[in-house]
Order: sequence, then C-alpha cells, then structure tokens
Amino acid sequence: MIYQLREGALDVDTFLLSCRVLGRGVEHRMLARIGETAQQRKLNWVDVHFASTDRNQPALDFLESIGGPFRQSLNGGLLFRFPAGFAAEVTFNPQANEAPISEPKDEAARATKTATPENNNRAGGVGKFTRCRDIALNANDAALIHQHLEAHTQVRAASHSNYVAPRNETERQLCDLWQKLLHVKQVGIRDNFFELGGHSLLAVRLFAEIEKMFGRKLPLVTLFQSPTVRQLAKSLNQEAGQGVGALLVPVQPNGSKPPLFLIHGAGGDVLWGYANLAGHMPADQPIFGIRSRGQAGGGEFETLEEMAAYYVKEVRAKQPKGPYHLGGYCFGGNVAYEMARKLTAQGEAVALVALLDSAPSNAGYEKMRWWNPSFVFRFGRNLSYWLSDFSQLEFKERRRWFERKLSGLRRKLLRRLRGQGSEQIVDLEDVIDPNHFPENELKLWQAHLQALVSHVEKPYDGKVLLLRTRGQPMLCSLEEDFCWGRLAKGGVHLERIPGSYENIFMEPNVQELARALTPYLPQAAVKVRPELETVEISN
Repeated sequence: MIYQLREGALDVDTFLLSCRVLGRGVEHRMLARIGETAQQRKLNWVDVHFASTDRNQPALDFLESIGGPFRQSLNGGLLFRFPAGFAAEVTFNPQANEAPISEPKDEAARATKTATPENNNRAGGVGKFTRCRDIALNANDAALIHQHLEAHTQVRAASHSNYVAPRNETERQLCDLWQKLLHVKQVGIRDNFFELGGHSLLAVRLFAEIEKMFGRKLPLVTLFQSPTVRQLAKSLNQEAGQGVGALLVPVQPNGSKPPLFLIHGAGGDVLWGYANLAGHMPADQPIFGIRSRGQAGGGEFETLEEMAAYYVKEVRAKQPKGPYHLGGYCFGGNVAYEMARKLTAQGEAVALVALLDSAPSNAGYEKMRWWNPSFVFRFGRNLSYWLSDFSQLEFKERRRWFERKLSGLRRKLLRRLRGQGSEQIVDLEDVIDPNHFPENELKLWQAHLQALVSHVEKPYDGKVLLLRTRGQPMLCSLEEDFCWGRLAKGGVHLERIPGSYENIFMEPNVQELARALTPYLPQAAVKVRPELETVEISN
C-alpha cells in the first residue's frame, strides 16, 4: 500500500496484493489497517483511487462490495471516500460470502450467531459501522438487508417534543418508510434522517424504496439538501412536475463569511471537484455548488444567458445582498462571468469572479495568431506541455484519444461534403470520451457545450481572477490571460497553479488551487444589520 497524508484524509494511491490471496480476507484487513492509521492520525477520511484496467476488476468488485455508496466519479476514474471509522471496522465475513442469496433466513440466523461480544457491548447493540459493514457486504438483496437490520437494531422512539404529524399522503408514506428503515416507533415531518441514526448506506436503501414507491429516482445529494420528511416530500413533489429540485448544493455550509458560489461545469455535476476543493479551503468559508437544472430533474436551458439569469435568482434567494463571490470550472466559469454581469446590471456588488481554467467564448481566444512574432515560441512551449501531460496517460487512453480524434475528423469532413460546415454543432466525442459518462449526463454535456459555442461573451465592468494551469488547447491564440483582458474592464488577476486542465481537482494540485484562491476571499465574518438591510465586512 502506498499512501500520503493530506489535510483531513489519508490518500491511497496504490493498493496491491497477489491474486492468490483474494477472497481470504487479506484485502479487508489491508483496508482496515489503513482506516486505523487514519484514525491514529486524526484524519476523517480514507480516499481510495481506482482507475480501471483489464486486470484489476477484482479490486473494483471488492471496493464496490464494501463501499459502493461511497463511490464518486473523478476525472474518468473512481474515488471511494470511506469514513475512517468505517474503513477501520471492515472485517472478512466468510459466512456472508459463502451463503446463497436465495436463503436469506439462514444467512440472517448465521449473522446473529456470529455476532461478537465486543460488537454487542457497544451502545445501541451492534455499532454503527458494523451495521454499515453488514449492509455493504450483502447489499445485493433487499430482504437480506432487512433481516440484518432486524437482527442487529433495537426499535427506539423518536423525540416527541418536536413531533408534527404528516399532512398529506406523500409525507405519510415517507414517515412509514423512515419508521421501517430506521426502526423508530413514530416519525414526524420535522424529524431529520441523520439525527434519527440514518447514514449513507441506509440512504441508498431509502432512495431505492422511494423509487419503487413513487416511481422517481432522486440523486443521493437530495437527502443532504432535504434531510427532513417535509423537505424530502417537497423535493418529490417538485420532481413530479410541480417544479425543479433545489439547485444549490451545500458543499461546505458552515461559517459566517459570505458564501462562495461555484457553478457546475459541463455535465451539470458539482460534487466531485468542488468537494475536493472544499476540503482544503478554510473551515469557516461556506461553499455552495450550483448544479444544472437538468441534474435537478428539470429541462435544461438552451442559452447560457437564460441559465445565468436563473442562477442569479437562486443565489439572491440565498444571499439577498452583495457583495457576491462567484466562480466556476471551465464552462462554469463562463456562467459565473455572465452572472456577474447580470448582478452588476442589477446594482449589486460582485467582489469575486474566479475563473478556473475557463476561457471566454467567441471573444478571439479560438483564433490562432500565427503571424505574431512570439506565437511560434509560445506554440512550441505549449506543445511540450501537452506532450508531457499526454505521455503520462496509459497506453489504452492514448490509443482511445487518437481513435476519437480520427473519428471526429471523418465526421467533420462528411459534414463539409454535405454542405453543413458552417453549422456550429458540437461533436461531443471530440471533447470527451463518452465511455466515461452515463447517457443522461452525456445529454447535459451536449446541451452545455452547445450553449457555450453559441454564446458571445460581452464586456464586464469589474475585474476577474483567472486561475490557470500551464497548458492550453493546441489551436488557440495562446494568450496568457485567455483573452479575458479584452472583456474585463477592471483587469485580470492571473494566478498559475500546477497540474493540467484534466487534474486540477486532484491531489496535490487541488491543494495549490485552494491556496491560490483563499487570499481573494473575505478574511473576516459578515456583520448583518437587519434594520438597514446592509452587509459589512468586519476588519
């Protein structure tokens, strides 16, 4: 095992063992040892990175069986972010591995027999992480999960001091479902899922039951945004056609400073990269992601202007008065820039527009200035950066890149032969590898990139912060400020960060990104005077 310690997490780069010991509990003990190490160092997380190859399917099977709900996408690969306590509790359960799924009753009985005194002596019966482990090991059978929970969990009563009965059928069904899953005698609409003992593994089962019961599939992040029955019922009603789910995602909601709003990149997701960034930002700096309306279950916007206008309303509902702090990665930077323009036009102050490796659309950056005397030098330097980054990819990825580019070139030639060369149609395969994304996310990628190429950036009276890596696209003007200086009348602050466009949110690059961004954020808490409805930054 090869790992490094970073703020709040133990980051596992390599997890290697002989295939001869698979299925004998060695891999379980290795993960548990890493968890114990993280606990000793007072770290909260164990981050296990996974990049798929032809020979490491057993590793993926193990990680999925132990911690599928902790999985998240990361730059074409996967990241399994285990709570340190959960990882430390992982143990080998040969009975569970050997028992046929068709005999859940026998398996439940065996699990009850093999419960250890150490586990049973913990408060509330079997400990929280032991229950998580049992569920994860057997999460392919709903009846088996239920029997494990019945065997290991004592029924308890919720606090009745705050009890409010359900007011409609949706709330009543959710209350009944929570009582069943959480083993609570009575649940009211104000009860919080996590305060009643819920955890991420139970959340997976909760949403599976909701999908069966209501016929709608919600993203897991909905539960963190709507942790009470009343809020979750409202989200369900919105998803059913009465509106769109909440777009603001509390990536790091704590702190009294003005919040930083980070807009999603192409594809609409906000968690994978911004969550990594938040882990290195000051603990008292609130950070909210803005996911796309398509991710929230609604129809996607056709233009970037419409999207920015809608997001401005979302931001002002959270923070009615400025100054505002906005940012975004790639496509998200373009949306943040347009939001800043709209807020300024409304008479609001915008203190920060952070553009993370984001270039303006149709503002001259796409044009190669080959006649410029310095262009040849800059092109050669950029080419060396590109080759260096490309050489670090695995052979399979490099081959796939050439296949995609050749395929895209053929399609482009065919369009020109058919007289379609002037149309601005984004060829998605020319930008990303579709094999790395689910179908619903690919539709959002297409919509967002189409909106971007159709958008023309306009001047902005304020200043912007450009945080960029060393490399740039091969066919562009190669301007150091990506041509933002032509648009931002207040100027461009340029901060260089290590890494490349693809791994800006990966370790250790994300640490440097956080260090570069932090000085541009407020360094003191906000004082609010309700009677004047103004906001001050204390010294």
